[in-house]
Amino acid sequence: MKGIIVADDLTGANASGALVKKLGLSVCSLFSLQDAPEVDVLSYSTDSRGVAPQEAYRRVYDAFTRLGKGANFCNKRIDSTLRGNIGAEIDGALDALGEDYRAVVVPAYPDSGRVVVNRTMLVNGMLLTDSDAGRDPKMPVTSDDVVALVKAQTKRQVAYIPLKEIARGEDSLASLVREKAASAPILVFDAVRNEDIRTVARAVRKASLKVLTVDPGPLTMQYVHVMQVSEQREQKVLLVIGSVTQTTQRQIAYILKARRVFLVQMQVAAFWEEGRRREEIRRTVEKIRAAVDQEDVLMVTTTPLDAADVVDLHAAAAQYGKTMEEISQLLSGTLTEAAAEILETEPKLKGVYCSGGDITVALLARLKASGIEIRDEVLPLAVYGRIQGGEKPDLRIVTKGGMIGGDDAIALCLNKIAKDVD
Repeated sequence: MKGIIVADDLTGANASGALVKKLGLSVCSLFSLQDAPEVDVLSYSTDSRGVAPQEAYRRVYDAFTRLGKGANFCNKRIDSTLRGNIGAEIDGALDALGEDYRAVVVPAYPDSGRVVVNRTMLVNGMLLTDSDAGRDPKMPVTSDDVVALVKAQTKRQVAYIPLKEIARGEDSLASLVREKAASAPILVFDAVRNEDIRTVARAVRKASLKVLTVDPGPLTMQYVHVMQVSEQREQKVLLVIGSVTQTTQRQIAYILKARRVFLVQMQVAAFWEEGRRREEIRRTVEKIRAAVDQEDVLMVTTTPLDAADVVDLHAAAAQYGKTMEEISQLLSGTLTEAAAEILETEPKLKGVYCSGGDITVALLARLKASGIEIRDEVLPLAVYGRIQGGEKPDLRIVTKGGMIGGDDAIALCLNKIAKDVD
């Protein structure tokens, strides 16, 4: 994948570059348009926020003309408080890229307190013009209306898509995007949550347009992720998750929303009697094997996904006359026995993700592995490598502690595995 980010200042170029770096892409922030290195993403600042609109147009046009050839995605990074020459720079980018491109403008950055509803930007709950950006002595923002701010400098038609249309879902939104894009080269969207931005990214991809993303970072990150998922077809990965932490529960919820995942939740209550335990392993293996041809990401988990799934392990230990250590070993052992059987009999699975240290140890033991060749750190305390020796030599693997990472940790680990599958 090749991408370019053109920002109006160095801070923005670096910030958006750091976001796509989280997706496993190599990124270089350029100081010059000469001799660009061979990396996945080039990020460049035109240093044009405070210059005249005509000069900002020229600098952006030049940057996209030099860097845009052959790019899989193109981003015009804008300030999160809409300072600068937004319309003129969109025009510069679109003129360089070609008339078949459409600018998708999502100014919202929910994680930084920037949201847009009814065309109006709010910054930490206050109107944009009442924020520090509105009082900026050099370039104060004079309107809260994001559509008006875009229209102020562009020569192109601008269409606005409100939050209610995003709430209808990606299929409906994709149809609307195609309809609007037929007459308006610039589309401006509301968004108040990260989920809204994900929906826009999926819908735009589904609309099959040539796209220039225009945003402070989150839309571009989501759009690139959608592109990665599309490109990772047939690169099949098994997720083996046994951690019971709330962190893991949130991460599972996130990945189930972010992409298509075939889920088998093992019935932990069946683990304590050998006959039922063997039957549960058989059921799990058969369900996964039946889905491998149709699915790319498959999950086997003992993690409770809601309150109804929680099993009282102390009560189980008392009822079946076992120690808590024996109960713990049954949990990790049964999950990894099923996972190992799946991996040993399904050559289409090219990678495995393990959450929980005891799960990783038990799975490697089941596979008779001699170790892991460490290749990279996906995020702190989440490591990517290749299994050495045993039944599945060279199998891609990410190991992560159950309490490690943000809500998107599984998604980031998946990207790393899939990017290295050959």
